[in-house]
Amino acid sequence: MIQRIQTVYLFLGFIFAILFLALPLGKIDINGIVYVVKSWSIVSADGTEKLDYSSILGVVAMVLPFIIMILCVYTTFLYKNRLLQIKLGKINIFLHVILVVSTFFYLDGIKSEFSGVLTYGVAVVFPLLAMIFILLAGRAIRKDEELVRSADRLR
Repeated sequence: MIQRIQTVYLFLGFIFAILFLALPLGKIDINGIVYVVKSWSIVSADGTEKLDYSSILGVVAMVLPFIIMILCVYTTFLYKNRLLQIKLGKINIFLHVILVVSTFFYLDGIKSEFSGVLTYGVAVVFPLLAMIFILLAGRAIRKDEELVRSADRLR
């Protein structure tokens, strides 16, 4: 039953993970030079200068979206085992919470290290939106499970 609405929700969670990696997490202005902050690098807006900043939180913010993408795809194809789908959805939401927290601590560390003005990018919102869609997918999976159980009771 891949054509169900939960597949669309999980696909949107997958897309938001890709967009989180592709778009900048924010911009920091240090002495008039604007740097674009991504989870793997901090580069000036024109691409000529790169800042050295390494943090375990940056690695988490870079690796976790890949795990989330794999989990979304794997969960989509487990349509015959709905209870496992629900459990994997809960794990996926937990990973999103870790991603949001690590991203904000990563950006806060950059802000305090370089003492510049930080503006958050649009990518910071994507894990929150993905969590909403994964919650909706879990709700739809739960409704399917209840429908199957009620049909089993009638037989």
